[in-house]
Amino acid sequence: MKQVTDTAFVVSVHHDVSQGTLRINLKWKGNHDISIFDLERLGKVLHCESDTESTGWVLIRPSRLVNAGDVVPSRR
Repeated sequence: MKQVTDTAFVVSVHHDVSQGTLRINLKWKGNHDISIFDLERLGKVLHCESDTESTGWVLIRPSRLVNAGDVVPSRR
């Protein structure tokens, strides 16, 4: 079975960061920076950071409903 290394998974969504914004925690396999993922699929990106080589978070103005378990593909 092929290991998925080019997709980030939404671990949690926090609605109480600031009015009209969401903080989304992401996790992925492999050693990547969060910037390789197509975060704009979630909404307007206000800020993002990697926490470790396989976790990070993004602050967005959502353009659609975002739930834990959603996937974000890489830009590649």
